[in-house]
Amino acid sequence: MLETLVLHIAGERVTLRWLPSGDLAVYHRPAEHVRALVEPICRNRGHWNSEYNNWVVFRQFRAAVVSELEAEADHV
Repeated sequence: MLETLVLHIAGERVTLRWLPSGDLAVYHRPAEHVRALVEPICRNRGHWNSEYNNWVVFRQFRAAVVSELEAEADHV
């Protein structure tokens, strides 16, 4: 079973899903204000998958990306 973590960043749901390859899928609905926070964290640590509209973060960067996205998450 795949592990999933849901964060809320800038008021929007961001889903992180561990893939069987060990990589991490990062998805959020289209929202420019969220993209402006998520993209710089994922860029150069994976690739954009236009078929699924998500980032695929390479496994060696997974922990750092999760940590940085958690730091951006809304703390209610």
